[in-house]
Amino acid sequence: MSERDRLAAAYQYVTLDAARAMECNGCGDCCDSRRTDGHWTWGFLPTDQFADRCDGRPLIIPLERVDDGWRDRAATEQDAHNLSATRFRCSAFAVTGDGRGSCTRHDQWRPSVCGEYPAWGADLATELAEFGEVRLQTDAFPRCTWYRMTVVRDGDVRVS
Repeated sequence: MSERDRLAAAYQYVTLDAARAMECNGCGDCCDSRRTDGHWTWGFLPTDQFADRCDGRPLIIPLERVDDGWRDRAATEQDAHNLSATRFRCSAFAVTGDGRGSCTRHDQWRPSVCGEYPAWGADLATELAEFGEVRLQTDAFPRCTWYRMTVVRDGDVRVS
């Protein structure tokens, strides 16, 4: 089996409706870079870290790696660049006893990416119509409900 075939076999294929019908399992890997050993990052971080929308408290906290793990750090000008790859934690993510968690702002304002990830983005249907499939950006999250999923058009023979 070729490497490409092996990788393709590792993905699950679902329709857009099926992907959107799935419920988040609360792994929290998309809410905190520490949970993916720094692989998941925040793109554009406003200088106030969304505090103006969150009762004056920063929502997205930049992190830095230290010898014994991670620590919070002050936001920098570089964090405001779209491709900054800011390692972060969300102050609204509440960890539960089993290590999973939930968003304490789920019913309040939160950054649009929080409500769009991974299967509700505005461009997903357009990309699906154009390309016939869209690989969800979940490869760094083996605990995620949508881990290694590719959304395909209705009727695609790869849907199991």
